[in-house]
Amino acid sequence: MKISVKFPIFLFLFAIILIPAVSQGAVDDFNKNNINSIKAIVGDEIITREDVLKRAVVAIREAQGKYKEEEFIEKVEEILENTLYELIDRKVLVKEAQQIFGTNEAMMKEIEKDLESFMKGAVKNVGSLSKYYEIAESQGINPVEKRNELKEDIMIDKIIKENVYNRVKIQPKSLRRYYCENISEFHQEKEVHLRHIMIKFSAHDNNKEEALPIARQAIKRLQKGEDFIALAKKYSEGPNAENGGLMSPEETNELRKDLRDIACNLKDNEYSKILESPVGYHIFRMELNRPEMTQPFETVQDEIYKKLYKEEISRLKRLYIDSLKAGLFIKVYN
Repeated sequence: MKISVKFPIFLFLFAIILIPAVSQGAVDDFNKNNINSIKAIVGDEIITREDVLKRAVVAIREAQGKYKEEEFIEKVEEILENTLYELIDRKVLVKEAQQIFGTNEAMMKEIEKDLESFMKGAVKNVGSLSKYYEIAESQGINPVEKRNELKEDIMIDKIIKENVYNRVKIQPKSLRRYYCENISEFHQEKEVHLRHIMIKFSAHDNNKEEALPIARQAIKRLQKGEDFIALAKKYSEGPNAENGGLMSPEETNELRKDLRDIACNLKDNEYSKILESPVGYHIFRMELNRPEMTQPFETVQDEIYKKLYKEEISRLKRLYIDSLKAGLFIKVYN
């Protein structure tokens, strides 16, 4: 069961201050007695408040831009708690990786080779080794510590691949079962677009008799097979004339009910007769972008596979980490 970890309120304020401070490498200027109190013990290693804060700083910065006052404080507490448990998991994985690779000289050489390759790529991306160190220092990152962390990441990736990714098996029948049990996920509602030619009474001195021949001329040209979009650009006096009369879903919903009922019941590429409203004459054309349907299994099976694969990775990873925890002393402090 997950233990609730409450961080003192002063820690929120410290976290807010830490956001710009970390980027300037100023973490060490804070009172270590307050920062470095122990939050967890994993085997023979400890996790301090400072460890949690440094790891959480990016997420806290993002939250600072999204939440206000009390919501932000609550979010920071959530971020710090989640970060603590992520660090515990990381410590557990690092210990296991060190046990596996630490005594194997050949494997350690392979890890060092991967690390050097990664570092060369990082240096190449910024231009030079001195530039890499300059960027690291400006972000408050100790290059030596970062190198060790990257080495641990490579080791973790290798044991996760061996004990999680290589053990994922998604049976074809699982895909079909998921499809049948969650068929509603694959149902698509009808998606339509309307185009509109509008002849405004107000553009013709509110004279219906003057406006009607223009609408009739447009409908005659449609009957001859001319393009609706071109005719909308030529004749329509509505707001979407330049866009070939294309209406947004919001504009369609705002139509008078009598007009909307007729327009939305047109068939694909069918246009309406001339319709009258208090403001003018209207001609609509339906564009059925997507009919109402349930996507067939063959269309969505790759999507289902990716979903089940991701869920299985998460499940196996959790089981693997929990199995490693069973052999370690772990204590979390409130």
